Amino acid sequence: MKEISAMHHCVREEEEGKMVRQVLRNRFRFSRRMFRRLKEAKAVEVNGEKVFLTSRVHKGDWIQIRLPHDTGEGMVPQPIPVDVLYEDEDLIVLDKQPGVVVHPTKNHPDQTLANGLAHYWRERGEFHLIRPVTRLDKDTSGLIVFAKHAHAHAVLSGQMKKKRYHREYLAVVYGMLEQNEGVIRAPIARSSENSNLRVVSTQGVEAITRYRVVERLKGATLVRVGLETGRTHQIRVHMADLGHPLIGDTMYGGVPLLERQALHALYLQLIHPRDGSIRSWESPLPSDIHQLLTKLRLYGIKELH
Repeated sequence: MKEISAMHHCVREEEEGKMVRQVLRNRFRFSRRMFRRLKEAKAVEVNGEKVFLTSRVHKGDWIQIRLPHDTGEGMVPQPIPVDVLYEDEDLIVLDKQPGVVVHPTKNHPDQTLANGLAHYWRERGEFHLIRPVTRLDKDTSGLIVFAKHAHAHAVLSGQMKKKRYHREYLAVVYGMLEQNEGVIRAPIARSSENSNLRVVSTQGVEAITRYRVVERLKGATLVRVGLETGRTHQIRVHMADLGHPLIGDTMYGGVPLLERQALHALYLQLIHPRDGSIRSWESPLPSDIHQLLTKLRLYGIKELH
């Protein structure tokens, strides 16, 4: 079974005399839980020797951290295709196909993207618990990120909470948007009539969506959408409340010109949990939405509907 490579740090002048714990907290943002795991596993070395987290270090000392292995049964591996756009020791970015559930649920206990990812790693001689950082609806395509160990997940999830991620989607909505760009600030709550639905409600939680018109079609609009919050069905609910439901999104009033909602996770930017660098990825538009746009340009929504 392949190991997660160690994390390293060379002690700087300004870190002279500090405890190992202080240096690691400042450099890698380890959580208290991670420090407990490192302590239990005796996973920290300085200049090749195991040390306590309270040990003092000096300029030029070489700190090495061996991240604890994941244990447990994990996800059941199943040969579900996964499209890997990027992978390293800390995270993996997939290009999700529409119609695939991300993680097992009561109604979808297996045959999910998570099962496929577990199979992909097993074939490579690796074992990781499945830790999704971002999530997509079953019928939304595009970029999705999974962390490969607990520390990466904690750092990336922290970025989500602090809104340091940048995510953009492409959506095809019904009708012609009046403004070329706008911001939707409307709280979202679970519907009291149907627990699967979300609605705009003053009793809901904060939800902010930004949009910009990319192309005006015949009876429809292609928009690029950015999320400042990550509520369930946020784009779908906000656009429907605006009077422009996503094409194919029959759950929220969209016309059935596509077998799913016309929504694609196009762009993702994050801060890498290991070195703090800014990384970004972009996913090409899937064939079904591309074909929809071609038909709308040629015929318009009235002829197709």
